[in-house]
Amino acid sequence: MGLLIRFARQWVAGETLDDAIRATRDANARGIDGILNLLGEHYRDRSFVEQTLHEYLRALKAIGREKLRASVSIKPSQFGLEFGRAYCESQVLPLFDRVRSENGFLWFDMESSRFTDETLALYEGLLRRYPDVGVCLQANLKRTAEDLDHLLELGGKIRLTKGAYREPADVAYETRAEVDEAFGRLLRTLFERGDRFGVATHDGRFVDEAMRLAANHKKTWEFQMLKGVRDPLKRELVAKGYRVLEYIPYGPDWLPYFTRRLRERPRNVFTMVRSLVQG
Repeated sequence: MGLLIRFARQWVAGETLDDAIRATRDANARGIDGILNLLGEHYRDRSFVEQTLHEYLRALKAIGREKLRASVSIKPSQFGLEFGRAYCESQVLPLFDRVRSENGFLWFDMESSRFTDETLALYEGLLRRYPDVGVCLQANLKRTAEDLDHLLELGGKIRLTKGAYREPADVAYETRAEVDEAFGRLLRTLFERGDRFGVATHDGRFVDEAMRLAANHKKTWEFQMLKGVRDPLKRELVAKGYRVLEYIPYGPDWLPYFTRRLRERPRNVFTMVRSLVQG
């Protein structure tokens, strides 16, 4: 348990919004923008959904008050997607309207594949009303190349990740080599056809590949990495003039978050241990 708490302190800002604001202020001081995320998902209690909306509104107010370089990223199942897309949208809209009124940016995290269709439909509806909305796509899903093509036609803003969830073989690639190959193809598509996108990886091979592609394709883009992971690399990238964003999770639900992530992808243990050693 003690080691798990150490991991949590490495990856999670803390349990409160004040903790997240401190972590964001520290990231800004290092030349890095923040993406705040309140931990928690799969809510089947509407009171939890309402509390989540209230907390994110508080986060936006704090970001504005502190004049921080930061945005927020939400999980649709935090906002009631288990009750259906219509209810979820009714809860997301107040946050979306606040972001839009402040000329800010709102990210949508992507969850397991059973939420993909509804998440993308929700995202597309908001994108038609405001351009500064982004969504995460996961390279491990076999459908992602088609989703990316469609979203680029709409002017979508993409955060490309490898994917954090274990998925059935009929919807996802099973081997690391397959996922890496898919990530590389999608990354090239983003640099060739996209703009204003995030390359969310800690893999040095793809960090190098992104920089190589950027030399030949003049795009607006950024690196996105988790809090507490590969901090020396973040410093190097900032020093070279690249834009780097740090994903900063916080909240009292940190224990379920970590145990679930370790269960879904045991390789995360190696990533966290390496980060602690490097730190």
